[in-house]
Amino acid sequence: MIQVRTIVITGASRGIGRAAALHFAQTERAQLWLLGRDQRALDETADGVRERGGRPRVELCDVTDRERLRSLAAGLAHLDVLVANAGIGGPTPLVDADADQAFDRIVAVDVVGPWNTVRAFAPRMGPGGRIVLLSSVLGRFGVSGYGAYCAAKHGVIGLCKALALELIARGIHVNAVAPGWVDTDMARAGVRAGARSQGITEQEFRRQAEQAVPIGRFFSAEEVARGIAWLASPSNTMQVGQCLNLDGGVVQS
Repeated sequence: MIQVRTIVITGASRGIGRAAALHFAQTERAQLWLLGRDQRALDETADGVRERGGRPRVELCDVTDRERLRSLAAGLAHLDVLVANAGIGGPTPLVDADADQAFDRIVAVDVVGPWNTVRAFAPRMGPGGRIVLLSSVLGRFGVSGYGAYCAAKHGVIGLCKALALELIARGIHVNAVAPGWVDTDMARAGVRAGARSQGITEQEFRRQAEQAVPIGRFFSAEEVARGIAWLASPSNTMQVGQCLNLDGGVVQS
């Protein structure tokens, strides 16, 4: 008899989080806890999960709300997989009048959020548990004007390494993924911002961005979901504290 795993995904409203939920529903009919801040979008994800044979549970939650995360975790008898996907982006140039506020919010969601999430849910996991954190290609190098996002996503990789060593003694594997350009709402916002800063069209900015990727294109959220699923697979017994690059060859280390 195939065991139905229980999987928690933060940021499941759209983008990579939604794609991961749909992938787990399609491939293993998982019991999925879908966490996010947009009720309507979460309900749409849940509909897709049901259509693919999964069993969804929707919960409104902001990953900066530690008490809410702990309350949700208390309702779980056992957890098999945690995907700490919730994140926000955007530029934070030093000259921007609102840079301090934006910096604090991005760091709070993108690096403190995963800490909050793992701290709440890891006690519900036993041997064989899998935790996947979401970093970014910007966690591998810097980009001018994106200090907060780069700092946060570098921080996620460091957090992954430390948590992996702490939790492997309990049989829990912690790893991360670092996607490049993924065709999501966040990426499209990044294209718009980049085009404005350079004074070019969005089409031209995207063309330049694609040319910087050895494979020569943006990626789908489903492609990233497959990488997440590999790290979350019981078959993946050797990767501990690793960050899987999913960027088409931009980073080769």
